[in-house]
Amino acid sequence: MMHRKLLIGIASLILIGCKKDPAKGVYYGTASAIFNGKAWNAGTVRSNINVPCYKGKLGFEFNVYNKQGFLRETLSFEKIPIAKGTYSINPLNYNDPLCKDTVATALYGTSQDHGDVALDFYNVIPSPDNYFTINNYNERTKELTGSFEVTFKITTRQDPYSPDTVRITNGRFYTKILE
Repeated sequence: MMHRKLLIGIASLILIGCKKDPAKGVYYGTASAIFNGKAWNAGTVRSNINVPCYKGKLGFEFNVYNKQGFLRETLSFEKIPIAKGTYSINPLNYNDPLCKDTVATALYGTSQDHGDVALDFYNVIPSPDNYFTINNYNERTKELTGSFEVTFKITTRQDPYSPDTVRITNGRFYTKILE
């Protein structure tokens, strides 16, 4: 089961990374944070309803591209309720049956080459300090604002220089649900 979920994550990164230019109408908004003490800004932001498994919950994807336009980082949050509130972020449990676990999770991954080759994967370190908050949600326009903080540990390393942990603080986002 662990390998199945890891393969799904890798496939997601590859499918996202194959396009040099982000697709218009798929991404909307901004996201920023402090990554291991350094300023970080997402190049693209996406929020959509988690389907088919988790109706009524959202997935968020924040991507960073290099100067040539190739995907280098993906930070994602999954199974976030569509409502104002603060949600605890938990590690992805590779033993949970796919589409059965309902706790909010996050993943962080890096890629190389043209953005279509997975590099490193990180999973959440359990902590009460890991959260994702929706501060405002406009049901009419589907716009959302919020904040997040989370700490990850490396689980799959390809780059020997990648840090063992990634601490993300002061995260802020603005986006809208795109279906």
